[in-house]
Amino acid sequence: MSTLLHVIFWRHAAAEEPAPDADDLRRALTREGRRDASAMAAWIKAHVPKPWTVCCSPALRSRQTALALVDYPVEQPLLAPQASPDDILRLVQQHRDSGAALVLCGHQPSLGSAALRWLSGSDAPFTLRKGGLIWVSERERGDSFNRLLRAGISPDLLD
Repeated sequence: MSTLLHVIFWRHAAAEEPAPDADDLRRALTREGRRDASAMAAWIKAHVPKPWTVCCSPALRSRQTALALVDYPVEQPLLAPQASPDDILRLVQQHRDSGAALVLCGHQPSLGSAALRWLSGSDAPFTLRKGGLIWVSERERGDSFNRLLRAGISPDLLD
């Protein structure tokens, strides 16, 4: 049995509350959010095999979260706040043969639902805490694929 793909579904860390009539994509991380993003990035660096491809949504808060891990995350419209779980899983499929772990930094509710669907096939809603992640690896077993939950963690567990 060989590992084909590691996918990390990482929700952006805590961001400023939206101001009335403000552009939602311009919301920045709070001090707590920056701290949590750094802690989670350190955990990813210590546990997730390299190489990585790190993708983030076009939203500033997602980009800032991803920047805690790498200097140049790939901005990906399929991770935008209005993205669907299908959009996110299409991105996973596009990456399938790259040989790199895929870190997806995005938003609720689509990111949690995509993580659950990728892991189990379930369409049930699933929520990731701000700054939290789900790590799923996919292994080939004979003529089929087996997906394995490697980790589910939120920043408050890293204190």
